[in-house]
Amino acid sequence: MDSKQIQAYFKLIENQRYDFYNTIAESGVDPQNRPLPDKWSVNETIYHLVLMVRLVRRFSSFYLPIMLPYGKLRKNRPYKIATYNIYEEFTQNKKKSMNAPFVLTPPKNIHQKKDLKELQQLLNFETDKLKNKLSKLDERVAGQIRYPDPIANYPNVVQSVHLLAIHEQHHFDLTLNYELQKNIE
Repeated sequence: MDSKQIQAYFKLIENQRYDFYNTIAESGVDPQNRPLPDKWSVNETIYHLVLMVRLVRRFSSFYLPIMLPYGKLRKNRPYKIATYNIYEEFTQNKKKSMNAPFVLTPPKNIHQKKDLKELQQLLNFETDKLKNKLSKLDERVAGQIRYPDPIANYPNVVQSVHLLAIHEQHHFDLTLNYELQKNIE
C-alpha cells in the first residue's frame, strides 16, 4: 500500500473488529436479538457497517478517478491525516444519536438471511475491496482528495478511512453498552 497512514487505519479497523468479536463470543450475547426494542442487534450492526464500507467503496469507484488529477496537482500541499469522532460530537450537541440514512439501515430480517460468521466475512470482503481500491493511491494525493460529506467536514481519503475506524468503534461501544443495559434491567 502506498499510504502508511491508510494502512495503519485499516490495521486499526481489523484490531477493533477482532476485539469486538471476541468480546461478543465470550459474553454469550445472541447476535440475532436486539438488546433493547429500538436498538440494533449485533447482526444488524455488522450489516450496517457492511453497508457503510460498501457505500464508500462504490462512491470511490467513480469519484477517485475524477478527482485524481486534482489530487496530483496539489500533492505537495499539507493535508490532515486524522479526524475526530463526529458521532460523539453530534450526540453532545443534539442530545440524541445520529440516525443512519435509509441506504445504511439494515433490513429488519437480516438475521434470517445471514448469521454472524457470514456477516463478518461480508464485512471483511467489502473492506478488502476498499483496501484494494486505495492500495495504489499515493498518500500525498489521497490527502488532497476530499469527499463531499458536509456532516464529516469534507474529509480527505486518509481521514475517511480513519472515520470508518471511528464509526465502527462507535457502533461496537454502543452495542456493548446496550447489552450491559439489558443485563442491568
